[in-house]
Amino acid sequence: MKKYRVMYRPTETASELSAKSEEVYADGWRVDHDKVVLYAHEDAPDGQAADILVFDVPKTQIMRIQEISR
Repeated sequence: MKKYRVMYRPTETASELSAKSEEVYADGWRVDHDKVVLYAHEDAPDGQAADILVFDVPKTQIMRIQEISR
């Protein structure tokens, strides 16, 4: 898994000064229809792979996603 720092505004109308930051361990991230999703990849017993939701933020509130190297 990789470590990401996600910066986002707590509400759509909040300013950049009130931004929050979370450090999240995930395998990757993607943009869905209305939100940004960080996910972990898990292999199921039947051989099918599944993505497990780790963290999500509405895409209108996201400011930055940064991968943190170890």
